Amino acid sequence: MSFAGQTIAITGASSGLGLQLARELATHGARLALMARDKGRLKEAAAELGDNTLIFPGDVTAENDCKQFIGKVIAEYGVLDHLVANAGQSMWARFEDIENLELFRRLMEINFLGVAHCVHSALAALRKSCGQVVVISSIQAKVGVPFHSGYGASKHALEGFIDTLHYELDGTGINLLEVYPHWIRGTELRKHALGPDAQPMGDRKRSHSDSGVTVDECARAILGAMARRRATLYAPWTLRYVQLIKNLFPGFVRWSIRRKVGAQQ
Repeated sequence: MSFAGQTIAITGASSGLGLQLARELATHGARLALMARDKGRLKEAAAELGDNTLIFPGDVTAENDCKQFIGKVIAEYGVLDHLVANAGQSMWARFEDIENLELFRRLMEINFLGVAHCVHSALAALRKSCGQVVVISSIQAKVGVPFHSGYGASKHALEGFIDTLHYELDGTGINLLEVYPHWIRGTELRKHALGPDAQPMGDRKRSHSDSGVTVDECARAILGAMARRRATLYAPWTLRYVQLIKNLFPGFVRWSIRRKVGAQQ
């Protein structure tokens, strides 16, 4: 596995999985470009990761921010080899308890339109480099989960978008890698998840169960898939059977998911 000298742009890179990916890639000699809304945390990340780190405070829901980010990457490095669309936000609320349906708009803007904005801005550069788009999706793009109606909907929209791009970009040399993680432990996704009032849950957050993967495990698996230019990655790998089992035994899948979600406080 070698990313030495390659230019890799990562959104949602100031914390969680995005920051861990940046750390792993820095050890492999990659030139990094990090985008996130938190300027202070981006500066801290750059100080930790070293000189080959460009930072851009911006919001993926703003199309112009994404254009400026990719433009800055090209101006600084002259090339873009990988775009990692990692920025995302979750939720935790029963649909009937949602007080503000703005929650749905926000999740669609971040989890779906945020990816579309970045990919559209980067396509020309990725064509030149025969590069790669890495989309951090969720197993919820394949199967719904209680209390995540808006989040699951946004990931299903993302699934349709990337599926279409597989057809449209065939023969261009651009690889599309879609990542389907379980719960990722060691991130702040739950803290920033939107509650019924469409506000981040903060201290109201639910804790993760012991299932899922750690942020370190997930980051290392993604790097391996990037190096091999795979089309899909399930983390853990056993999730690849979820869709098949859902089609064959939908009742069992619903029972299993309700039991697992119910075990989370």
